[in-house]
Amino acid sequence: MTAEQLRIVLKELDLKKPETIKSKDLNQLIIQMVEQIGSTDAELRDKLIYTSFYYFTKDGYLNHKQMEYLIETCLDQKHLFLDIGSTNDDSVFTRAFSTLVIALILDRDREEQFLSKETALKSIESSILYLQKEEDTRGYVEEKGWAHSIAHGADLLAVAVKHPLFDLALASECLNTIGTCILKDTAYIDEEDERLIYALIALLEKGMEENLLKEWITNLSNRVSEIKNTTGYSPYFFRMNTNLNQFLKSLYFRLLFLNDGIQTRHEIERILKSKIMA
Repeated sequence: MTAEQLRIVLKELDLKKPETIKSKDLNQLIIQMVEQIGSTDAELRDKLIYTSFYYFTKDGYLNHKQMEYLIETCLDQKHLFLDIGSTNDDSVFTRAFSTLVIALILDRDREEQFLSKETALKSIESSILYLQKEEDTRGYVEEKGWAHSIAHGADLLAVAVKHPLFDLALASECLNTIGTCILKDTAYIDEEDERLIYALIALLEKGMEENLLKEWITNLSNRVSEIKNTTGYSPYFFRMNTNLNQFLKSLYFRLLFLNDGIQTRHEIERILKSKIMA
């Protein structure tokens, strides 16, 4: 099936009329959708393929075997880790949109636990590894639409943390992974900081000790200060400092609204005040 044929098939689906979906051979359709998951055509990739996966998964059109096929395929080296580490090429769309499908299925498994333990644990581990290795941090790509790799990866990490098989012993690695994202050589402009905070809040809700969060924030701020000491007022320092400031301010108010993390909020106040007074 060509991309254009797939577009026609997906446009024929009426999510308000289940019979238009049930009449399709979903085994073959999802195979074709995965093959085009990284299309540079924003309408096909985002509005048709991802949206269809969302409703197929949330509304129960896919059985457990079909969802197992999807998550196992999206986790492989040709999807989530396709050309990982590359920048400014089209492989980012395959990686970023694979994260979304993995998140959809892992979230269903959180409630129904139909995946094998091995696959669920691989999904959790891969959610961390992906954010560590992703270097193409573009949000919106002109003429090709959203890549938003860090935001999508953060969404997956948040779902992974909420899964029953997530081990809280991974909390420090998750925090360090979020820190890695903040310190990538880019200045985020598409609310990536907000999405990373979803994963952080999920860790707190899972039972992570607040002292761990407070200590991590202190260390992250110190790392940015070290960058300044090493590179001076370089473009890299300003990007990292911008990311850190945005992240801390967003986290502060999220914790405030949740009436949580008072020690962490005090530490954020101290860090931001020291920046103003410096």
